[in-house]
Amino acid sequence: MTHRLGPSSWPRHSGTAAMVFAAALWGLGGTTAGQLFARGADPLEVVEVRTWVALAGFAALYAVRRRRRRAERPEGPGLPAGSALAARAPKRVDRRAVLGFGIAVAVSNAALFLAIDKLPVAVALVLQNLAPAFVVGWVLLVTRTLPSPRVVLGLVVALLSVALVVELPTTPLGDIDVVGILLGLLAGAGVAAFSVLGARAAGSVGTLAANTGGFTVAAVAWLLFQLPHGLPALFERPALLAGAVAVGVFGTFVPFLLYAWAAARVGPQAGAVNISLEPLFGAVLAWIWLGQAVTPVQIVGGLVLLVAVVFLQSSRSAAPPPVRPPAGKGPAGPQDRPSPESRSGLLRSGA
Repeated sequence: MTHRLGPSSWPRHSGTAAMVFAAALWGLGGTTAGQLFARGADPLEVVEVRTWVALAGFAALYAVRRRRRRAERPEGPGLPAGSALAARAPKRVDRRAVLGFGIAVAVSNAALFLAIDKLPVAVALVLQNLAPAFVVGWVLLVTRTLPSPRVVLGLVVALLSVALVVELPTTPLGDIDVVGILLGLLAGAGVAAFSVLGARAAGSVGTLAANTGGFTVAAVAWLLFQLPHGLPALFERPALLAGAVAVGVFGTFVPFLLYAWAAARVGPQAGAVNISLEPLFGAVLAWIWLGQAVTPVQIVGGLVLLVAVVFLQSSRSAAPPPVRPPAGKGPAGPQDRPSPESRSGLLRSGA
């Protein structure tokens, strides 16, 4: 029997596919960055370059879209009420969400690479992928509601399988640095923060504008950080610089655009779990590209991880809640329903 996707399920399924593709590209970017580090590139300088490159891509797309929309506007003092162009009038920008999104992007990337410098890579990756737990904690604080048992089970299984993919059970833990652990937890909190704030920013101004604004914040932060140190040493090594630019395009710009677009459709709670697919894709790419062997433990962990993500995504509890009309009003009409980009599942404008 053939099952067709209905109009209501299409945004969620397309968002899931985009999230998985973003995770694959992040895995590719991580593998490429690992090669750059092995050849002497400074991790923080690679983060700086990838941020600046991603901002250039977002800004270019944003400029093209603004020019196109200006050309479509009719001449005159105003737009007819209820017209299509009036519905596309600029929305109110959630500046706090955009600012927080940019800071979270910068902090999460920096914290992860600094944690890897102090901890075994497996431990750092697992700490970063505690982001789903942070998101669930944020749900408890903001909505004062508990996630369903199905969501909790999916989160727990996903985190345990991530530990298998990065072979945490076989990683020596005797000499773990407390500062490194705190940095790894900070990376996880940063990932959770840009999951939530990215969806909220996209809901207020759209995916492209949210990413442009967020990466502008991150790029300025990195520029201020680099100014006292002068020109990055990476700029004096063209081969490494080209690799960092590639990481910026295919390991940052494209996946972040996909991620923000997808999180606004499936919600950051489910989206944060999909980030856990990054270690899986990273392990596969490292096996194919770098010749690193994939152990049976990693294979089992990868398969369980995929099942956990599908299990969570199939739960209606992970879907964004419906919009309820305020007391004293009738059922929500088309003007009261959020656009697909605003359905973050956790935070919306005015929440």
